[in-house]
Amino acid sequence: IILYRQHMKIGIRLSTRRRHPSQSIAMISCKLVLLAGVLASWRHPSISTCAFAPSFRKMSGPERSCSLKNHREKTHRQQLSCSTTVKDYDIIIVGGGSAGLTAAKFAKTFQKSVAIIESSKLGGDCTWTGCVPSKTLLAEAKHIWNWKKMNEKYGVDIVDSSLNEKIINDVKKQIDENREQIYKADDSPEVLKSLGIDTISGKAFLLDKRKVEVSLNDSGVKCELNAKFGILLATGATPKNLAKKIHGIDSVPYWTYENVWDRFFDASKEKRENRRVIVVGGGPIGVELSQALFRLGSSVTIVARSPRLLPMAEEEASLELQLALEEEGLNILCGNSVVSVCQIESTGGKKSISVTLDSNEVIQGDHILVATGRAPNTRNMGLEAIGVQIDSKSGGIRVNRHLETSIKGIFAAGDCTGDRQFTHYAGFQGAIAARNILLPLKDPGVLDEVPSTVFTDPEVASLGLTEDAARRRYGNNNVSVASRKLFSVDRSVCEQTQKFGFIKIVYHLKTNQILGATIMAPAAGELISELNVAKENDISLDKIAKVTHSYPSYSIALQQMAAEIYYEKLKKWTLVYSILKWIGL
Repeated sequence: IILYRQHMKIGIRLSTRRRHPSQSIAMISCKLVLLAGVLASWRHPSISTCAFAPSFRKMSGPERSCSLKNHREKTHRQQLSCSTTVKDYDIIIVGGGSAGLTAAKFAKTFQKSVAIIESSKLGGDCTWTGCVPSKTLLAEAKHIWNWKKMNEKYGVDIVDSSLNEKIINDVKKQIDENREQIYKADDSPEVLKSLGIDTISGKAFLLDKRKVEVSLNDSGVKCELNAKFGILLATGATPKNLAKKIHGIDSVPYWTYENVWDRFFDASKEKRENRRVIVVGGGPIGVELSQALFRLGSSVTIVARSPRLLPMAEEEASLELQLALEEEGLNILCGNSVVSVCQIESTGGKKSISVTLDSNEVIQGDHILVATGRAPNTRNMGLEAIGVQIDSKSGGIRVNRHLETSIKGIFAAGDCTGDRQFTHYAGFQGAIAARNILLPLKDPGVLDEVPSTVFTDPEVASLGLTEDAARRRYGNNNVSVASRKLFSVDRSVCEQTQKFGFIKIVYHLKTNQILGATIMAPAAGELISELNVAKENDISLDKIAKVTHSYPSYSIALQQMAAEIYYEKLKKWTLVYSILKWIGL
């Protein structure tokens, strides 16, 4: 064990970093030594333990009794209600969203006892108010938009309010069905129970670094849980409170990504017609919902404080996306902040919302959707009382690179840390946090770069550094860019999606290593993954040219772009190749 630990300390981690062959051989050797020692201990009853015996050899006598007792206790523990005074687990997870569920499933992979405490509904934002409903909404809205355009193309005039009503109801039905399907397949208590994971519906309050008090939702009864190895906080985030920034916002029934699924679809038939929606925020949530609601028949105005949409993306992508949305018919006001909001009653008793901008311009609408970001959930859990530090800037739980908080044994993962808020990143961090709690040594869980996709039409996917950021870091003379517009991609021409979009790859001029990429295309979210695999495994851009891609696909554009760089690389050796060819090689 000492040999194994010493070897692990030299830097070999369960990460994607490349290993030298000698390190891999040494690691295997150390594991074999460790395994031999453990197996040797099992072969001698004097040093055998009841904990190891059940899994690896036939038992009899006291060992069998001990094993059966452990098995009964484990089964009984999973069936106990939380009314038991104290329950012990290897790991306790607070929050049943992407980070929490991934962590729990990781823990069960290593046969660890685990409990998830969730105050709302398992699945978190992603299943109920985020990824699943929004991507369903976008997909349905795209189908409807394309259907309308085809009708216009062939002169079919459809003016039927009852049909619009049916469309809205069908979209809502599809959203509900998709949420329920994914919940039942992946997130429900029944699924988790089948995996051996206990779920407790209630509010968690940390007593110390090992103990959690739970107030049950159904009865209010309190119980106490004890974590043997550690606690993972995965409490997610909620829409930011803008009461201090926008005067009067609390006096109007505003929408957020949490309640829009009820308020947009559950309105009466009369209130569904010709709705004017003001969207505050030009980030991913704002632009996705804006396009979807517009395609479902609402007029939409986006008010963004930043000078452009998607301010963290490549400027080229921001500008092209704005052009695409404006061509559809959305009204976009960038570089404007909302100062105040009030509700007014117009002629006929109909209520509307008046929004005043910092430029003193006043715009009116029937509804206002606030999409200005999300704040980490850190309150009313007793964190500060036991010494868990909260970052003053992000409002999230402060963690180190291994996701451990200021209190040893308490970890945090996902949106509650105040880091970048992506479901895939939260899931990654959940698995790493559980691994660091339960297994020896630790892996890094805070990434410098996280790929992301905005699922508008077309999609905007990004990875790593933008061109400007790369030039600032490496210098102008060390950075180059490979770029291709979609009108040069045959698949895009075939599908008539070539008007807006591009592929842009930023790479190091000397090594051809990928530094970043931005793709604006119908399949951008899929294409970016290939570049991410190459980047994370130190595969230079030119080597993608040697991988055959199917034609005509969107992805073959990556091979074609890489081929141009590969050919330039070969041209540098033209004289050498000529000599070698001359001598008959």
